[in-house]
Amino acid sequence: MPDPDALSASGVTFARHRTPDTLRDLRRILDAAFPQDESGLTAMEIGAYRALVLEAQTALNSGDFVRRICGEVHDNILAAIGEDRFYIQTNLYLRAARPESGRSREAIGWHRETFYGPNMERSVNLWTPVRGVSEKNTLRFIPESQRIPEPEIETLSIADEVTEKGSVGNRIGFLYSPKVIQSGVDLNRSQPMTVPEAHSALFPGMLIHGAGHNGDACIRFSVDFRILPYSAYSSSSKSYHLASGKPYFELF
Repeated sequence: MPDPDALSASGVTFARHRTPDTLRDLRRILDAAFPQDESGLTAMEIGAYRALVLEAQTALNSGDFVRRICGEVHDNILAAIGEDRFYIQTNLYLRAARPESGRSREAIGWHRETFYGPNMERSVNLWTPVRGVSEKNTLRFIPESQRIPEPEIETLSIADEVTEKGSVGNRIGFLYSPKVIQSGVDLNRSQPMTVPEAHSALFPGMLIHGAGHNGDACIRFSVDFRILPYSAYSSSSKSYHLASGKPYFELF
């Protein structure tokens, strides 16, 4: 099992859930939405598959899983932000990356949160593996990259070929105009985010992460959302969430 203290120096810490209840209930919903025999899912047309993922994501958000996960690892969040109050993203994302098999639209590329939202310098990401996550398909990160000054990173925005603004794909977290890192980050230093069972990963929004391409034989299911320290929230923070129409952040 990875050593949480050793990983914290690189930007990632692991938070053990207080109980198995939240993960158990997450898995029940996903097992009902996505059968264990995944052959039909892997062959499904991308638009139909994304609609299925959005339906399951909506069900998870109806179950208030952002608050439930935060409750499971509350002390770890307070330690990560250095404050006793924080805001939470109201709508979690369900990531359901199918095996690659020539696909290029199943995972978000390398990024930090400031690429896609204002006032994200002090944000913290919470990422929870749920089903089918392995060394071959897990999220990846660049150790200590949260310390790279923003002006040193050169990016290029490109139009995504299959994701339009406001589309189903956009609502489950795919980007219609992703930024591709051109220079300033040594992506060859990437490491897998190997999270122990019954844990969530906490890491700074400034950490370069992504590229969780699925090289395994099964679908990788995980959920994630952002946290903002109470003192970091301002009127410049994101105002509403595209997938739900709700305010983007609310006080925990």
